[in-house]
Amino acid sequence: MNPAAGPEPELPDPDGRQWTGFWCMIAQQTQNAFNDKAAQFLLVPLAGAVGATLFHLRIEDAAGIMIALPFVLFAPIAGWVSDRFSKRNVMIGAAIAQLAILIGILTAVTCRQMTWALVGFFALAVQSAFYGPAKVGITKELVGSRHIGFGAGVQQMTSMLAMLVGQIAMGFLFDHRYMAAGGNADAAWNAASGPLWVLMLGGIPAIALAWIVPRTPAYGAEPLQWSTTVRHFIHLKDLWSDGPMRLASLGIAFFWGFAAFLNLWAIKIAAELTQSGEGFGTLQSWFMAAAGIGMAAGFGVASWLLRRRIELGWVPVAGVLMTLFAGLLAGLDPRQSLDLLTLGPSAALHTTFLGVMTLLAFFAALFLAPLNAWIQDRYPAAKRGELQSAVNLQDCLAGILAVVIIKFGGSLLKGMDPLAALRTLLLFGALGCGAITLGIIRLLPAHFARVIGLSIVRSIYRIRAVDDHHLPREGGVLMLPNHVSWADAFFLTAASPRPVRFVMDATYMQYAPVRWFCTLFHTVPISLGKPREALKIAATALANGDVVCLFPEGQLTRTGTLQALQRGCELIARQGGAPVVPVWMDGAWGSIFSFERNCFFRKLPRSIPYGIGIAFGAPIPPSEARLERIQRGLFDASAAAHASRLPGWRKHPAAQANGYQLGQINGLPRETPFARLAIDPTLDSLPALAEFSHQFHAEIVPQNQPDETPLPHWVGGEALRTIIQASGPTWAPRVFFDFGENAHLPLDTEGWTHCPCLAIRGVIVAMSFPDPPVPYPGSKQQLGHAEGRYGPLLPGFSLSADRRQLSGPATGHHPLELPTGIEVDLDGWLVRSPVAPSSP
Repeated sequence: MNPAAGPEPELPDPDGRQWTGFWCMIAQQTQNAFNDKAAQFLLVPLAGAVGATLFHLRIEDAAGIMIALPFVLFAPIAGWVSDRFSKRNVMIGAAIAQLAILIGILTAVTCRQMTWALVGFFALAVQSAFYGPAKVGITKELVGSRHIGFGAGVQQMTSMLAMLVGQIAMGFLFDHRYMAAGGNADAAWNAASGPLWVLMLGGIPAIALAWIVPRTPAYGAEPLQWSTTVRHFIHLKDLWSDGPMRLASLGIAFFWGFAAFLNLWAIKIAAELTQSGEGFGTLQSWFMAAAGIGMAAGFGVASWLLRRRIELGWVPVAGVLMTLFAGLLAGLDPRQSLDLLTLGPSAALHTTFLGVMTLLAFFAALFLAPLNAWIQDRYPAAKRGELQSAVNLQDCLAGILAVVIIKFGGSLLKGMDPLAALRTLLLFGALGCGAITLGIIRLLPAHFARVIGLSIVRSIYRIRAVDDHHLPREGGVLMLPNHVSWADAFFLTAASPRPVRFVMDATYMQYAPVRWFCTLFHTVPISLGKPREALKIAATALANGDVVCLFPEGQLTRTGTLQALQRGCELIARQGGAPVVPVWMDGAWGSIFSFERNCFFRKLPRSIPYGIGIAFGAPIPPSEARLERIQRGLFDASAAAHASRLPGWRKHPAAQANGYQLGQINGLPRETPFARLAIDPTLDSLPALAEFSHQFHAEIVPQNQPDETPLPHWVGGEALRTIIQASGPTWAPRVFFDFGENAHLPLDTEGWTHCPCLAIRGVIVAMSFPDPPVPYPGSKQQLGHAEGRYGPLLPGFSLSADRRQLSGPATGHHPLELPTGIEVDLDGWLVRSPVAPSSP
């Protein structure tokens, strides 16, 4: 299975009318599923109560075949109908057909004709066989490609909930009415007729809901021929001709075969415990409730997990857990569940049995949902119905195979206690599930490892993607993010809606574990000593349609600010001919993997979970991918990342945003007091300092003289500069963050590190700080301050095309104009122009 292959075809995001149609389709298919399952599970206990059989088979055995057989017989024509006509019209026709069938079943029950009632049972399955390809195929046409994971998950969840409620309601309702009326054959007929009236009337709204769904195009023009009705293997050949779709469809078929196996196993357990008599419907409903709740919850969770990207790695993860819980269920004694008939004292025991069954169903749903979403996204538009009917055919063949396995397995274990035989069958089923899961892991090792790794990452970090729609859904893309921490690759992988291939120095590949990991995730290795070869390798990956990630700074920032960009990214962008997407990681500064507190790793996390925002900038055409344009794109993305935090800054949003910016650089340390002169008026005009103090728990300590406190960090303006110059050298190293008018002028007082800063209209835009230490021998020195320069531009500001205006959450609605004589250089620092002597 190669999920990296692009989905087919690409559909845009839905408009309001399509979203309305989607939710009407969900409501209509929910009503349809409820009526379908409620009627079927009303007829099963009715047939058992009146002693009916079908071809010498018990009804609970025949029911599985009757439900599956129409999907086998009518698969080709159902697919043809779904493609030949608008899927919305097929849904309307199916709703009308269901209403007519329910009327027929009600008539048969009223006349006490079990044979005709079972014909209606079979007709409901035929109706479902035609309805299924239409409702599945229309989902992508309504929600588009980007939301197919969410749409498919919601569709499966609501369908499962409807079937669950229908099964439970009919099981309990039939048993209650049956026993209340005397528990004989006449009572059984009367117990079934009342609920059937309700189901029949409930079929009317389903027709109206289907009518609201927008009309979708019909793709097929081929007339109906006799050969159309027998094209089972032709459609299967079309499905299997695409290798990834073949594997995905087999995974789906395994799910439905395993689900049918468990369903029949639960029915046989209930029948064995009650001898198919009193309480059979109730106990069966309890089992169905446990499985249904688990599956509905699993599909609901899957719709959330797949809301941004279809992640096939959940399939093997869910398979492992399915194997575990199937084995646990086989080890539990089902006789504990008899207490459910009386709600007796051993509640803990039967809760364990049902709880394990619920968890097994939950992970089974998590197994199916990614496969369903992925294959729906891959169907060609003109063959959605045909291919979905082929998938349905496989599913039903798997269901029939499950019935055969149950019957054949029961025959082999005939000499055992019936309950022990059923538990042994489930144990073998768990072993089979485990074997198939191992095969899936071998097919999807990278996806399996990524889901496990990202689950760990997401348990520690709250990763928030911002403007991820800027990342093109198809084709090669060069992703250029800022580089803040050793965990950046994991953060980007978690936030990106597409798989990402990272560019890596090939020298690291000499280590076997690194080489295995990089090979698994298709890392792009380049040799820094062979620039031409490196460019060719990266350009080839882009030409193959991959998202290639390169950290354009070429090193981890130890200042928290954007470092100078390397020209290699500019050359790769041009030679690769792919759009460039700048990405900004906000909040990663402060994690244990960043250089905050002047070290990597050797510190405790400040909080768990830790919030990180990742903003995707607007794509830059390769012809415009110059360093200056890429730098501005990164600044724009940083402003978008900070703007995403605005809902949390309600009191003074601009000042709070500016205070937050100060905490994202290696300047004023977090959770550490800093000093100011009590008489210095400069700081009163800088509300961001008070906000930084509040947000990052750094107390501001007013002092009259620097000698009064050992605090090493001081913030001030001209008043503090004057006192420092008058006081002379200090015995303890100290840092002066200078916001004065003459901050650009040198301060040659021994013991003081002078860090020029710049504020415009009370908004701090640049701040320098002591040079961070070098962590390892051979690491490049990164500057934090330089005389005559105001420091790097703070993250969170966007720079205009003429490089004269700054905007962002901290500026409010009015951009800041850079003072005459001050500019932002290509290193991202605010510097004084050589021609302009004036002060800001």
